[in-house]
Amino acid sequence: MAARGLPSISSIANAVLRSRDGAEVVASTLWQSQPLAVLILRRPGCVLCRDEAQRLWKLKPEFERMGVGLVCVVHEWIPREVNAFTSGFWPGPLYHDPSKAFYAALNGGNPLRGSIWGLLFPWSAVWRRIRTASRNVPEHNIVGDGFTMGGAMVLRRGGGGGGGCDIGSVAWMHVERDIGLVADPAAVLAAAREVAETPQGGGGGGEPPAPAPAPAPDQMKTRSQDADGEVPQQ
Repeated sequence: MAARGLPSISSIANAVLRSRDGAEVVASTLWQSQPLAVLILRRPGCVLCRDEAQRLWKLKPEFERMGVGLVCVVHEWIPREVNAFTSGFWPGPLYHDPSKAFYAALNGGNPLRGSIWGLLFPWSAVWRRIRTASRNVPEHNIVGDGFTMGGAMVLRRGGGGGGGCDIGSVAWMHVERDIGLVADPAAVLAAAREVAETPQGGGGGGEPPAPAPAPAPDQMKTRSQDADGEVPQQ
């Protein structure tokens, strides 16, 4: 993500999502216990989105080994489309973001709207991407809003609470600025690995380790001087 800085975690932390069974979920609880990678989907029936989702989901075992969660959010809930998407391309956690909080966060506060321009010309880059994805996704459709642009985020773990508690932070994101310019699954995995391997990746709450006691003067002399009392050259 180059053109725009990373959003504040507060822009998404208090968003109320809905799970597939209708339960309301405060977004920050999803990364309360572990870092989280989020696929922010443009449209469940889209050939490009389905291909992106299945390629990312294939990496799920690697995310699990790193202790990083993996979820998907959608901005509109059409049961038939959601069912087809989850059964064929994304068998993992999926949430409805009715306020489009994640989509707005991708674009500085307002969801990015895509252009139909690239779809009007069969030789465009959009159609090249569509033809490539169609080799992997034979079944797709044009049902729903395909112009609220998506992306992906990797979030550092947080305490999952307000009132001054650490609620994590956005470590990385990708914005789909043109139809089908989706996040490379390998890039999402690399960002997740970096978060998992740094203290922030597992952080968010908890006491810092106690500082080691200062060594006694005799110990300092023993480590810093040689037998003649001179400081050894490094």
